[in-house]
Amino acid sequence: MPKTDGTFPPGGGDPTMRAFLMTFLAAVAVLPPVRADEADDMLARQLAAVVRDTRLTELQRTAAAQILARMGPKASAAVPQLMQQLERLRGTEFARLQEAVIEALGVVGPAARPALPVLARAADRGIYIEIAVKRTAAAILSGGDDRDVAGLIEQLSSADTSLRLRAAKALGAYGAAAVVAAPSLALVLGDRDGDVRRAAITALRLIQPDAPVSREILQAYVYDLIDADDAIRLQAVRALGKFGPAAATVVPALEARLNDADKDVRKAVTEALARISPP
Repeated sequence: MPKTDGTFPPGGGDPTMRAFLMTFLAAVAVLPPVRADEADDMLARQLAAVVRDTRLTELQRTAAAQILARMGPKASAAVPQLMQQLERLRGTEFARLQEAVIEALGVVGPAARPALPVLARAADRGIYIEIAVKRTAAAILSGGDDRDVAGLIEQLSSADTSLRLRAAKALGAYGAAAVVAAPSLALVLGDRDGDVRRAAITALRLIQPDAPVSREILQAYVYDLIDADDAIRLQAVRALGKFGPAAATVVPALEARLNDADKDVRKAVTEALARISPP
């Protein structure tokens, strides 16, 4: 795995490398204030873009991957771009960069499970990359530790909205391994924050994909029917329509949106009602 001399930023005493990273971090620092989880996602995506930027040197791209590794699970938003980068490289091309990318995926934890097939294809690119792949795959697969899940369940009741949101997303990444969290996530479906409610819905569907839709999930979508954002109302209507007759209890709430200010929402409501209560 790529090593540093313990200084920050990675790159040690290389003046060019230090100047590059300091410029990058200074640019990030002046971004508009956002919630903690949104800031983590934004930073992760920006660093992943640096990793993929072929105009930069391998050292610069590797340093960005090392910063992602230091972010740990907070870098989950970078997983898709890191997967793409690993797929694009062949053999031992930019081996140091490949190892850094693989390490970053490993510390993300369960959220990096979609990368396992990509890692498997990269395993034959040399002994050091193979070792990195095995270590990372083991870290990803062992990420469903019961203590981690218990800690995330506890965070669902935090007064900090960003912590509740991050916990719900992380539990969803565990999939069926986090089934013990289902009752706690069901309670979060009534959260005052819309993003948290929607994250809880997603998590429950990932954890129990074959479970029938619950009254609590239906109610969570009903809350979204009165959201000020047209896109959120539209998403809620379409989701309810997909449940078909199982969503019969929300028909009155949908009918109340037949005169919605947004034409796409009105059209979606008509379609949803037809699927839930067919003529």
